[in-house]
Amino acid sequence: MKRILKDYFTFSRKERIAVIILLLLITGGMLLPYFYRVHPAPPVLNKALIDFVAQSTIAANTKDSLQDGAASLYTAAGTGNVLTSSLFMFDPNTVSAEGWIRLGLPERTTRTILNYRTRGGRFRVPDDLRKIWGINKDAADRLIPFVRIAETANYPFRYENKYTKKQSKEPGIIDINKASSEDWEALPGIGQVLAARIVNYRERIGGFADLSQLKKTYGISDSVFAVISPYLTAPIASIPKLDLNAATVNELQMRTGIPDAVARSVVLYRKQYGPFVTVADLKKIVFLTDSLFLQIARQVKVN
Repeated sequence: MKRILKDYFTFSRKERIAVIILLLLITGGMLLPYFYRVHPAPPVLNKALIDFVAQSTIAANTKDSLQDGAASLYTAAGTGNVLTSSLFMFDPNTVSAEGWIRLGLPERTTRTILNYRTRGGRFRVPDDLRKIWGINKDAADRLIPFVRIAETANYPFRYENKYTKKQSKEPGIIDINKASSEDWEALPGIGQVLAARIVNYRERIGGFADLSQLKKTYGISDSVFAVISPYLTAPIASIPKLDLNAATVNELQMRTGIPDAVARSVVLYRKQYGPFVTVADLKKIVFLTDSLFLQIARQVKVN
């Protein structure tokens, strides 16, 4: 046995030299970062871009900020740079290049629009923005609600559509469960079609339980909601409650936001054991957690 171990762990002269060289290479590789460090060159600053951002920030805090106090932040589409842009009411026939960039359009698209206007082109309706090469559907949908085309001597007309229609009243604080279509239209970024869609959705689900539920209306993007949210309120007294003994599975889901299986269990329990006497009877459903009970209880009643 000793002979076997001795033969196994015995190295020839060449093998010992090879092991020593290998150890030296490994040690040198481990120590190399301590002796040789890469010093990258400092980034090249674009002075023109820095000046432009500074001027845009000043302008945003003065003239343009008066046009619309409710502004939201976006990432400029179509560029590789992360830029801060804001939405405000604008006339595409007169807004400056800086204004277009503040709205989030890339510089190339801005030049396209300016060339179009220089050659005599004019935006007659907000949807004309969709005809500009470089403005995709998402960008157009974001900008069009904020378009306000002014009348001129050469074009003494004004299209009455969902965006340019004159508002019948000034925007004010509205109750989301009682506001009429006209009340919604008075808010910035809400046109006739979207106002009608909000009212129809509210009637279909029986009323909004809170402000966040409004965002489930088709067409209410996060940006639009951010603009109109300062004008919205949802008093507890105005929040309609479902009749627990008459609500369907779909109504329970849409109003309370509970899972389909839970809504079906509530209706099934009602069919098997009869109408609920009080809202607290929901606790008799064994798998209904306290959080789910509270989620349902604050939005239902027993007649």
